[in-house]
Amino acid sequence: MNKQIVIGVTGSFGSGCTTISEVLTEDFGFIRYSLSDTLKEKWSDGGKEKSVETALRHELQDLGNQLRREKSHGFLAEETFSKVVKDGKRKENLIFDSIRNTAEITFFRAEFPNFYVIAVDCTEGDRWERGREKYEKKNMAYADFSRDDQRDKNEEGIPYGQQVALCVDEADYLVRNDNDPMITTETAIKRTLSDKLYDPINLFKGELRPPTPQEAYMSTAYSASLMSQCIKRQVGAVIVDKLGAVVSIGYNENPMPIKPCYLQFGDCYREIVAENVMGTVKNCPFCNKQLDGLSYPYVCPHCGENIYRKIVRDRAISRCTALHAEERAIINAPRIDLNDSTLYVTTFPCFNCAQKILDAGIETVYYVESYPDVDSIHLFELSKKMGGTIRILKFEGVKARAYFKLFDGWRKRKEAEMLQRRVRKLP
Repeated sequence: MNKQIVIGVTGSFGSGCTTISEVLTEDFGFIRYSLSDTLKEKWSDGGKEKSVETALRHELQDLGNQLRREKSHGFLAEETFSKVVKDGKRKENLIFDSIRNTAEITFFRAEFPNFYVIAVDCTEGDRWERGREKYEKKNMAYADFSRDDQRDKNEEGIPYGQQVALCVDEADYLVRNDNDPMITTETAIKRTLSDKLYDPINLFKGELRPPTPQEAYMSTAYSASLMSQCIKRQVGAVIVDKLGAVVSIGYNENPMPIKPCYLQFGDCYREIVAENVMGTVKNCPFCNKQLDGLSYPYVCPHCGENIYRKIVRDRAISRCTALHAEERAIINAPRIDLNDSTLYVTTFPCFNCAQKILDAGIETVYYVESYPDVDSIHLFELSKKMGGTIRILKFEGVKARAYFKLFDGWRKRKEAEMLQRRVRKLP
């Protein structure tokens, strides 16, 4: 039986991926390899004028995109794996951190039977505080951090880009790592993370426990998401009443009788809208130089800025033809009192869904999302100031991808124990 455990770590920069990897190395005996280190080596080997220490994050992002486009989408994973083989560590317990593209996850899953992805989640404000000094040392500000952060999410939608949001979707376990005013020293932070990591590591090693209610309901939400035929992102939602009964399920899809976008329009309707808008742009809004035949992903050939984010308002989300998962779940429960109920959703609610959640009287929302909608957050906070009781909670624990793999053994063990008990009672 293969007892090797290999872990990939993903999350927004500043969330604590490196610290998580250090804890896994120091407290659990894993051997660490970093895709970010591989990228920096490629920078140094490429004869760049700047040293890697002075390189800006968006410059390293550009290099990563270039390597994935020219070589393969999983190139950084492949190169890092080659180091493992060269070092003779192929059969050791390993960590691969700085995973940024789903192709990197796919590569490692193919190489290692017991490969699991841990996603690290942290609020944007806390991540900015952690990274502020590095940005300010390079005469950069929050706006630069925000731009880099959106590129990490993959605002451009390019398959060879950073795809942290999609990598979090692919994760097997989610760990929260927000700042705690009572835990400030590096030693205390690592001790707290070490305590959090015992659960996933024990599960990955084969120790058994039943799922928590939050894990069970969120897994149901992910199962619902698979009913969506959206080619952008599949989202699922589940509403649970105060007694723990599932009262409604929803997923993102076009309203009847409109077919899914790829069948109805031949493409994502948002992309059609964006393409029409971008077709009217004659000059770059950043450098004002004339554009000749600008095409996806709409990067100015003169200044390198992404024009799409500047021109297409809210990435055309407001023109999306689909009902969102939260909307559909609420619509599917027209005669049910949703006051004091709990919503489990696989992404953070958008502003329009936030309105409907508040109006329906839903009390608690559990979500999985590295990049929550700022406008929605403000609306929820306003509701609280006005006396509302809405609670917005980050999900933490086993995600749907690993749900049956990690929990099915618990039932089988209990069955075996009960069988042994019956056998002992036989005459």
